[in-house]
Amino acid sequence: MSTLNPSEKTVSMLWVRGLLTAAEQMGMKQSVILEQAGVRPDEVEDGESRLSLDKMVSIWRAGEALSGDPLFGFHMGLRLRPTHFQLVAFTMLSSETLADALEKIMKYQRLISDGGEIEVNYEGEQACLVYKPARSDFSYHQIDVALVAIVAFTRWLLSKEAIAIKVQLKHSNPAGLSEYQDFFGCPIEFDSDKNAMYFEPRLLDERLPGHDSGLAAMHEQLADTQLERLSVVSIVGQVQQILSQPGQMLLSRDEVAQQLAMSGRSLQRKLQEESISFQQIQDQLRHQTALNLLNDEASSLTDIAEHLGFSESSTFYRAFKRWEGVTPGEYRQQLKAQ
Repeated sequence: MSTLNPSEKTVSMLWVRGLLTAAEQMGMKQSVILEQAGVRPDEVEDGESRLSLDKMVSIWRAGEALSGDPLFGFHMGLRLRPTHFQLVAFTMLSSETLADALEKIMKYQRLISDGGEIEVNYEGEQACLVYKPARSDFSYHQIDVALVAIVAFTRWLLSKEAIAIKVQLKHSNPAGLSEYQDFFGCPIEFDSDKNAMYFEPRLLDERLPGHDSGLAAMHEQLADTQLERLSVVSIVGQVQQILSQPGQMLLSRDEVAQQLAMSGRSLQRKLQEESISFQQIQDQLRHQTALNLLNDEASSLTDIAEHLGFSESSTFYRAFKRWEGVTPGEYRQQLKAQ
């Protein structure tokens, strides 16, 4: 199990598992993808609700490399289903019009992922839906899966195939232009200045077959509650935020408690209510920092041990073997082999 900092960018575990399932349908093993990405299987189990965006990007990179498919993201998007959007999908389905549905996804998109945002505006006489990734290092595969999912979901809402007038993609045409055109059913412009889909504005006013005002109100209330929870920084998140600051990883419980304007005992009690201890939080942070530093070959094992606050390298080796089942040196060799 991992404890996430509520202030960091994360993605829904339903989205993660949806993508992993799609990759498996394409002939890849989830276990191999996760191993290549440096993500433990327990981090994507049903008990978890979110995964950090950093780890999700690592999963993408592993899947892209293992697939050898220049249309990996495009093909992944074709295999996603509305169930991978769960509550957001229900909220959109019960909306009155497509415009209402798109407003819902813009409002609740965080429930799916912090990886990007959607905007709808007008350009001349056409409506334009723009997808903006949250990070500059997203691959074109991640852009493709988002746009394919949006188009497929919109078709599902309207119960019609003809949606887009034109699609623009910032990336170059990797291969298989005919596949893009067959799916989108309209001209495709590559090397564009944005990732967007253009459509007739009248579609925004079309009533959705699944509209139900009662269900819409219920789904919105549930979505609002989930969105509020994502925005609340728990006591665990506050401790993580302090320890994550430069030079503060080795602060004691009482030193952290002082920054939170409480006693060490009060902090201990509050953490116990969250079923975690201060030592566990600090241990998790050391673990993740060790993994990050081992990816940098310029950092020696001795330097990493000192950075993590271990008085002796042997103590660091024992702790790392407890975390990963191998020594730091063996872990680094595995990275090189991959």
